[in-house]
Amino acid sequence: MKSAKNLLIPSIVMIILAIGVGVFFVIDKSIKARTVETTYNLVDLLYISPVDIASVSVAHRDGKINVKVDRTIKADGSVLYVYSGSDKGNEKYSQADMEAFLTTMNSFVSCASISENANLSEYGLDNPAYTVTISKTDGTQKVILIGDKATDGSGCYVCAAGSTSVYLAGDDKIFMASMTGNDFIDDRLIDVEIKELETVAFSRKKDSISVSGSAVYDESSDMCSIKFNKPFEISSSAYFDKLIKNICELSVAGYEDATNGNLSKFGLAIPPHQITLGFKEGKTYTLDLSTAIDGYYYGRINGSGKIFKADASKIEIIESPLLSLISDYIFHNPCDEIDSVEVSGIKGKFTLKVDVKKQQAISDRDSNVFLDGRNAKVTNASGRNYAAMLYETIFGINIGGVEEHANIPESAVADTSIKVYDHNHSAVVYDFFRRSDETFYVVKNGEYTGFYVFKRELYNDGGQDTYNYGIWPAYEILTKAITDGINGIYEIPDGK
Repeated sequence: MKSAKNLLIPSIVMIILAIGVGVFFVIDKSIKARTVETTYNLVDLLYISPVDIASVSVAHRDGKINVKVDRTIKADGSVLYVYSGSDKGNEKYSQADMEAFLTTMNSFVSCASISENANLSEYGLDNPAYTVTISKTDGTQKVILIGDKATDGSGCYVCAAGSTSVYLAGDDKIFMASMTGNDFIDDRLIDVEIKELETVAFSRKKDSISVSGSAVYDESSDMCSIKFNKPFEISSSAYFDKLIKNICELSVAGYEDATNGNLSKFGLAIPPHQITLGFKEGKTYTLDLSTAIDGYYYGRINGSGKIFKADASKIEIIESPLLSLISDYIFHNPCDEIDSVEVSGIKGKFTLKVDVKKQQAISDRDSNVFLDGRNAKVTNASGRNYAAMLYETIFGINIGGVEEHANIPESAVADTSIKVYDHNHSAVVYDFFRRSDETFYVVKNGEYTGFYVFKRELYNDGGQDTYNYGIWPAYEILTKAITDGINGIYEIPDGK
């Protein structure tokens, strides 16, 4: 058996070796940490007060673009920025974006000193990506060169023209330097308030839609609704109203040059959609719009200028079916605007007379309603008013579809006629002529409206569902309610 002394000596050696290895790794880690945490001297390479700047220009390495922003003082003492780069167009350029450009490129302070006598080619400064020229109001100039980005993403290399001292500047410098004229264009597409809107026209090639009308502004909601007058007379839908508001307030996501290649690429060589907005004082904007491409729509204004790019969610209603762009109803009048309604047809004839105060309903206590002279204020136990039900069936006739031409024989007799009288005793007459077994053409004051409706709008029996009736079954229910109701209450029989 080995002695304890013999066993102890190898153990001590192993402990010493382990301590040595640990110390090595600690020292090695410390050395690496110091290497990574290399510090640089910070230097203010250049700073020029904005008030002393006449212009800032940036020449791109490929020589195709020279971006330039001029700073001038207007007669009232305010500052005006003017874009005068080589790629200048006819668009409106953003004052805020041009100011940000100038006040970024005028200041190269707190730059990290990399080398006092550098080989410029190692930093991309022998053939710089961007050459920044700052022209002062006294006629002198300062030139800064911008080279490669640092490999660790900490910034970009810069130097003063004619110097071999290289510095590391922030990424904001190379970002601003890379901008072109398209990046300075004002992102507000139309600089006119919606309350100035007078006319709207919309067309779509894929289904030959072409509608136009006049704008009606509602100050309380800051919205415009459209009264279409071509090719039919109908109000716009809430979806279409929102589309027009979005366009009037649209901020674009970017711009592209209107080359033949881009016009083809973005589907604008033959635009599939067109919206024309006419404003007061003769201002007109015609927007040519593409179909949706990767979450965006592309377009141009008045057939010229840059191609703009807009978020699809703001414009996508232009792809919707026609019935989504117009009102749901053939006509829709609040009961406080109506004096009476006369309905006649093969099922009979009745007159519904209403006396409703402003912004009140038929079911309100002070309202009066009569069917053929009889008090028609009858409800079910839940308070559902049967006269209101009949009124809703008359003034809530849903449009079934659009058909340009109607084949209505001269000898045809209307299935149902509705004559609506307002408080001025002016009348509008709607006639419903059979189109098929399930549909009817709609004629207004002797002129075909361009719409047809489904048979259910006139004849559906909703049973217990008082919100799913057509006109004639609703009339029959109200008649029974008036005749059979007890203390103004009537329940539709089960199984009805």
